[in-house]
Amino acid sequence: MGFLSELRRRNVLRMAALYVISAWLVMQVVEVVTSLAQLPPWIGLATVGVLAIGFPITLILSWFYELTPAGITLEKDIEPGQSVSHLTGRRLDFVVIALLSAALIVFAWDKWGAPDTVPSEQSIAVLPFDSVGTQTEGSDVLAMGIQDGLLTRLSQIGSFKVISRQSAERYADATASVPVIAAELGVSRVIEGAVQQVGDNIRVNVQLIDAMTDEHIWAASYDDNLTASSVFKIQSDIVEAIAQALDTTLTTQQSDKLTSMPTASLDAYTQYLLGQSSADVESIESLHNAIDHFKAAIELDPNFALAYVGFADAHLTLHTNFLDGLGFEEATALAEPAIMQALTLDGDSGEVYASLGLLRQVQGDVAAAVQAYEQAIELRPSYSRAMGLLSRLRWRQGNTDAAIQLVQRALQTDPYSAPAHFLLARIYDESADFDSAMASYLQVVAIEPNHAFAYVYIAAIHFLVHGRIDESFVWYSKAAANDAMSPSLQAAQALAYLEIGDVDGSRVWVERAIALEPNTFWSRWASLLLNLYVGEDEAALADARVMLERYPRDWGANRILRDADITAGRYGVARARYARNFRELTEPEVPNVNASNYAAAVDLALVLQRLGETERADDLLEGSLETMRSLSRFGVSGYWVNDVRALALRPSPELALARLREAIEDGWRLHTWYHMDLDPNLDSIRGTSEFDELHATLVADLEAQARNVRDMRASGELMSPSPP
Repeated sequence: MGFLSELRRRNVLRMAALYVISAWLVMQVVEVVTSLAQLPPWIGLATVGVLAIGFPITLILSWFYELTPAGITLEKDIEPGQSVSHLTGRRLDFVVIALLSAALIVFAWDKWGAPDTVPSEQSIAVLPFDSVGTQTEGSDVLAMGIQDGLLTRLSQIGSFKVISRQSAERYADATASVPVIAAELGVSRVIEGAVQQVGDNIRVNVQLIDAMTDEHIWAASYDDNLTASSVFKIQSDIVEAIAQALDTTLTTQQSDKLTSMPTASLDAYTQYLLGQSSADVESIESLHNAIDHFKAAIELDPNFALAYVGFADAHLTLHTNFLDGLGFEEATALAEPAIMQALTLDGDSGEVYASLGLLRQVQGDVAAAVQAYEQAIELRPSYSRAMGLLSRLRWRQGNTDAAIQLVQRALQTDPYSAPAHFLLARIYDESADFDSAMASYLQVVAIEPNHAFAYVYIAAIHFLVHGRIDESFVWYSKAAANDAMSPSLQAAQALAYLEIGDVDGSRVWVERAIALEPNTFWSRWASLLLNLYVGEDEAALADARVMLERYPRDWGANRILRDADITAGRYGVARARYARNFRELTEPEVPNVNASNYAAAVDLALVLQRLGETERADDLLEGSLETMRSLSRFGVSGYWVNDVRALALRPSPELALARLREAIEDGWRLHTWYHMDLDPNLDSIRGTSEFDELHATLVADLEAQARNVRDMRASGELMSPSPP
């Protein structure tokens, strides 16, 4: 008991507790640092050794020495009455309590709060296989096919997290080490390999690597005749060997899927792979090129289910991505038979169900689309495309949180997916989070420099959010150059040229769009605005009538025809048109104004005022203003100055002018020439001194931006538009 009391008096027990807690915290720091810096494991073991050796040394020192106001002194040299060990002990108690609290916080965070940043042992990236020997297009495609087949088969095993081909392909010529690549992709295992074709024979060398240690877990070589069956058998054998090396037991269904052979034709498989590579770019030109490859694959093997999927997906993408490459009827008429044939040939394919979901979504059957997407994810748990498609559907339903969660889940298995990053950017854009949207669009073009629509939306943020039309031209030109076949991308910048008063520049892009496809939305809309701007009113009305044949609910075409009817006093004609195209605004006792029709409601309200239906007009104006309170003024889906246009029809024009000033100061620069000079909704405030002042402010800014554009051309930063 005397010895124990002496240990307490000399603070040896306190020092022991302090040392143990401090050592544990040091180990936590070392563990994090070695993981982040990819340091060798022996550093952690060495730290444990040093701390273990230091423990008895610390206890011995605390027995023989005491901390005094004069410094550290041998305990035997201190008079008993002058010892301050009891005061030191209290201080140590406080230190121990503080460190213990910190340790408890770290422990709780590690156990319950910290995100799982350490990759699972069954997270795998299949890096692009090298093509060894004589280099031909066929050998490169064969190497891509081996990699793609391994990815597909591995992703069918639910316990594996498999990084997509698109993300893995970024490391085709990488010089980074395996640990660095694995850390960037978030995996713990990496598969490397090489393919050599010698005459009619094939050799595949493959190895599974532990990314933390950069050591081989398993390696093998496979030699066989070069046939489709041998290629698929090699892929199946590799996956089975990897599963065994990672102590994964395959179910009977998984084993059966591994041994299945998509096609018996090596040539068909080659055409399919070429089609997939082209479709990944997602431009009109690349999608048509992909369709040709998929057609060739089907002709070579009519029983090749994946070729039908690729064929259908390309047509649906042409329609759904707003590329104006294909109408609804033609897209679905071509896609549906191909998908049904693929389902007949392979009813357990995640790719088939993802394509079926897209078809049903295009057809408006949302419940069937969701069911198909979920089935695709169940069949291929790492299938990022299905997650992305379901995310886009949830976004269109207004469930933004679910959409973001799904696309972020897709990015876990496909971190360098341009389509997934583009979808995330669009969600941010439509949610008016323009800074996040811009960051994501820039990420898209960093991954895929040919992604034309990322460029056009970057241009739109400069133009439609910040009012920087001059800056937008740099990005519009990149968009047009990267998809010269898209009438939408050729026409989009025509609106920006009109805004700075450059009629010739606008005409160039309108004519390019019309030459590609005269009756798509953007081609005809740009033509309409150009004709209206230069005073060709009859031509503008003709454009509007053509648009309404295909897009009867388009507010722009309806508005231009309305303006002509108001000028001619044909109020009943205008009302009848809105009654046909927007029944929900004219038939119910209380008009149903929402985010899809509030602009038309503002336009119709003026017609009803002229007809004396003031109560109905007031209901439309109130409904539209209420709807706009939940929307953003700016962006592709902004309401712009529709609040000004609604307020100008009410008894308080001062509020309309205040909102107009707010819009101009915040960056509104879209269709300013129409609203300030032509829009009949603003007649009640046009001509006032405040309106004229605001108009002059707009004109001065747009003239300054026009000068900037001329300077950019002179410096070579921006090329002058040339006729098609």
